[in-house]
Amino acid sequence: MQNKTPVISVDHLIFRYPDSNFKLDIPKFEVASGAQCVITGPSGCGKTTLLRLLSGIESIQTGEITIKNQKLSKLPHLAIRNLRNLNFGFVFQDFRLVDYLSLRDNILLGVTLGSAIDRAPAIARLDKLSDRVGIAHLLDRPVSKLSRGEMQRVAVCRALIHNPAIIFADEPTANLDRKNSAIIWDLINSEARNNAATVVAVSHDPDSIDRFEQVIELDSLIETVAS
Repeated sequence: MQNKTPVISVDHLIFRYPDSNFKLDIPKFEVASGAQCVITGPSGCGKTTLLRLLSGIESIQTGEITIKNQKLSKLPHLAIRNLRNLNFGFVFQDFRLVDYLSLRDNILLGVTLGSAIDRAPAIARLDKLSDRVGIAHLLDRPVSKLSRGEMQRVAVCRALIHNPAIIFADEPTANLDRKNSAIIWDLINSEARNNAATVVAVSHDPDSIDRFEQVIELDSLIETVAS
């Protein structure tokens, strides 16, 4: 991996939440282009915060994050949003689905709202992805009628639908049984390999962690103080 160009670089990153004792202090780390990386560590150490910083959802306070040769601290908000919409797929812990929309419309939501994204290839991928995770028969159902496990699979398909260059996945199998967890990880890993994408995931599951070539133990990499 050392011979590959890093697609993500973190340098002297410090982040604090207002009115909290929490502090995330990361001296340095890199993720190579095309690598599959998992971040582990105890609850409260900052794994989700780090994913939000890497993807530009949370703003940098001190230090630098470089993604695809672009320094996030130097980019205006609109440029970061465009970088995120075109290049990143994100599976959130809380899913962030629109209850009154169908599964189909939720999966295609980022493509629909992103005017620079080609809709036709995404629509062509919809059936394949939904079939892989066992929700193809539910595509016209509103997500409000789904179980949490089914919602999680919708969120994974939405993150992958536009062939992102970087896949950020925050505990993407937390609500799934072992069989369906394996299906989700197989899909994420295979989609990344087929499209030369980079994966940065958060997971507590030992079976999942064994799938990754780069494991970042966050509590040993950083200084953290959590309330």
